[in-house]
Amino acid sequence: MSVTVNVTKTPNEHALKFSVNKKIVESGYKTFNNMEEAKDSPVAARIFENAEVASVFIMAEVEGGFISVTKKTEANWNDLKDKILASINDVL
Repeated sequence: MSVTVNVTKTPNEHALKFSVNKKIVESGYKTFNNMEEAKDSPVAARIFENAEVASVFIMAEVEGGFISVTKKTEANWNDLKDKILASINDVL
């Protein structure tokens, strides 16, 4: 099955939601605030390779899951969004 990622805005201007049609975590959710915390999550670790990322939140859903990425205040979504999409697609 090919991975589909839909990107939507959130109420927080510094966060975007990346909905994925593939399980990322089996159940529940996980929050990562840095690369060290994300070391056991391949997709979160890959997203943190982008220095502009402040945190990653992963949530399981019935038909896949979503990843909410919060950027650092000074970062620009125009550049960062495509890098995050590439990171997700590379891992999943």
